[in-house]
Amino acid sequence: MGSAEITASGCACGGSCDSCAGSLPDAPDCAIHYHFGMLLGVEDFRAEQGFHLGHARRHQRALHGYGVVYGYAVEHDAAKQELKVLPGLAVDRRGRDLALDAAQCLSLPAWWDKHRGDDAFAELPNLDDVTLDLEVVLCYASCLSRPVPAIADPCAGDNQPGIAYSRICEAPSLSLRRAQPAAAASAPPYRLLRVLLGLAAPEPADSWLSTAQADIAALPPDERAPAEAALWQAVLARATAHTADPLDALADDDPGCLVLARLHGLHLFKDAQGWQSSLAAAPDIDQRPSLLPSQLLQAALLRPGVAAPGIPLGGPRLKPGGLSRSGTSLRLDFDQDLAAASVSSSVFSVQAFGPAGWSPLAYSDPPSYSPASRRVTLNLSAPVPADASLIRVTVRGSGTTPLLGANLLPAGAPSPDQDGLDISNQIAGS
Repeated sequence: MGSAEITASGCACGGSCDSCAGSLPDAPDCAIHYHFGMLLGVEDFRAEQGFHLGHARRHQRALHGYGVVYGYAVEHDAAKQELKVLPGLAVDRRGRDLALDAAQCLSLPAWWDKHRGDDAFAELPNLDDVTLDLEVVLCYASCLSRPVPAIADPCAGDNQPGIAYSRICEAPSLSLRRAQPAAAASAPPYRLLRVLLGLAAPEPADSWLSTAQADIAALPPDERAPAEAALWQAVLARATAHTADPLDALADDDPGCLVLARLHGLHLFKDAQGWQSSLAAAPDIDQRPSLLPSQLLQAALLRPGVAAPGIPLGGPRLKPGGLSRSGTSLRLDFDQDLAAASVSSSVFSVQAFGPAGWSPLAYSDPPSYSPASRRVTLNLSAPVPADASLIRVTVRGSGTTPLLGANLLPAGAPSPDQDGLDISNQIAGS
């Protein structure tokens, strides 16, 4: 609906787009086997086109996906009552390029005057005053270009004997349509990988994954990296094995279009000056799919601290919010592995603040340390006084017997060439 008045052709072909316009072939499975003296016809050359084009499209939809690569901003000019789509590049759900070289504009009142009689609006009670939600849709199209003399062309008709088009041009087609309800969510590709990344909820059959993660957390620190690598390898293998060709999710007659924007609350009405329009809010592009270039993903994934754990340059510190309490147990969560032999009662002091001031709180010796979670637990010898408003814990990083990290740097040391610092933190009391 409404595509003709805002269809842009990528090569300015200006040719026919009827049933005789033809289309570019998409057949990646077979290529021409050339031999000496072989006679070549139209179908042979189309097979050559289809082999390479089909490979490129299959590569794009399977390895890159679909969405807007750049551009395709959608703007509304209230003064002119126009919708404007700026140049851009996108890939549709079938892996085809959608390149728009020049901005396209559409008068909303003129569009409504032409299309208000369409079946999509038949149930509206008053076509002279309506408020609609519409979608700006981007689809793939092709058209014929560059007519040249030809021996015969069965599609030319009687009016153009001996003329055939010598080019087929790909062209993005922009149109407006009535906003449609969201389609039922299909199973996401690489679902198990999404579970591992926290992007999808686990299913009962995924219980082995949480068990494997718990087993890795219980390993000594120097054994975790190879175990994690093996887990990732297993997840990737199973995720790919249970992911289908993206094309399988599309019906044969589904053109694989993209919704570029939604127009919420478009008011179209007629007054003494003719058709008018107003839009309640700017075009909404936030829900459309995007496709990022590999260079950007590479920079994001390989930045320090993401591609691999950050290398501790200083001594251990408490994580943000790393002091907590459960009953008579105080938990201290550190940002790096500790030297277990340095975890002793001499490096932790606990005080409570109440009406009479500060008073020490005793705890069981020695403190408990879990290398898997980098957690030290101090089990208090008695309940926290009921009138205590604060509990303060100090970790010794200075002096002759500080808490040490696995890198043998004292707690709180800013760098390897600097001494440690005492670290204090506090939480609410009773």
